Amino acid sequence: MKTRLLPTFSCGLLIAAALATLSPSTFAQSDDEILEATRSLMRADRQAVVTDAMQFTPGEAAAFWPVYHQYRAEMDKVGDGIKHLVLEYAGLYPNVPDARAKTMLKELAAVEKKHAATRATYLKKFGKILPAAKTLRFAQVESRLDLAARLELAASIPLVPITGEIAARLSTGAAFVEGTVGGVFVQTLEITAKVAAIDIANRKVTLVSDDGIKQVVKVGPEAVNFDQIRVGDQLNVELTEQLVVQMGEKDDVSGGAALVALAPKGAKPGGLVAEAVQVIGTVTAIDAAKRTATLKFEDGTTKTLPVRGDVDLGKRKVGDTVMFRVTQMIALKVEKQ
Repeated sequence: MKTRLLPTFSCGLLIAAALATLSPSTFAQSDDEILEATRSLMRADRQAVVTDAMQFTPGEAAAFWPVYHQYRAEMDKVGDGIKHLVLEYAGLYPNVPDARAKTMLKELAAVEKKHAATRATYLKKFGKILPAAKTLRFAQVESRLDLAARLELAASIPLVPITGEIAARLSTGAAFVEGTVGGVFVQTLEITAKVAAIDIANRKVTLVSDDGIKQVVKVGPEAVNFDQIRVGDQLNVELTEQLVVQMGEKDDVSGGAALVALAPKGAKPGGLVAEAVQVIGTVTAIDAAKRTATLKFEDGTTKTLPVRGDVDLGKRKVGDTVMFRVTQMIALKVEKQ
């Protein structure tokens, strides 16, 4: 029998377990219409901001506004390039092939270059009809408006997902009787991720976290509620593991037992797994100074374990045969936001 100690569940196993018991929304609906409506509002807002900030004289206003409208018409053409990239990205998300990403980078660089060139050209034109101080002020106002627009757009577009392992939030706790080896150890893992794609034939689910980490998880046949999963589902997954460790003599107990309770078909995702096993080992070394004990187990493996300060090492000696009884319980909870 192999040594069974408190395992560290990888996030992949946590997710797979979660899906074994369980809408897309892309980052925008009617993307083209929303972008156009936003641009229309921004045009009106920009003009109002410029009017308030510049305080034109009647003569300056008469000369400025015709050139300004030409300028914004040219900038709208630049905006069409950004709009094209945003809509294409929305269609590809969350899977952006490297070849297409490379092309999109070139297109983005070209749009940025055209934006800078158009701005520079028209600032020269404004410089011919406005005092230098007001031309500089207008350039500052435009920079602020552009920055605000870019920040708003960036906030609504998720980062390009990259393949990795979704990070889990880990919390632990322990309880024990002073002077007694063993105790109760609790470990809880939590993740939040969105279902980005489902491969029904191969029973694979692609998840993307809020920070753009993409992970493909294989869902086993025990996933009775696999058909409940939908693209776009935002999942909160919590896996709690409780491990009860006791130590006794070799002949105290024998054998093991297991209990599995899965969520019924169609029910909310979840489940409970409980398993009791015994592990027999022989003490091969004791280091009183470092407070460690080395044991050799029945499968031939050797492990050096720390011993709490309240446990009397003097009661054990090299050659002692001891039995660890390990009861492991795992509770799984999955919620859709």
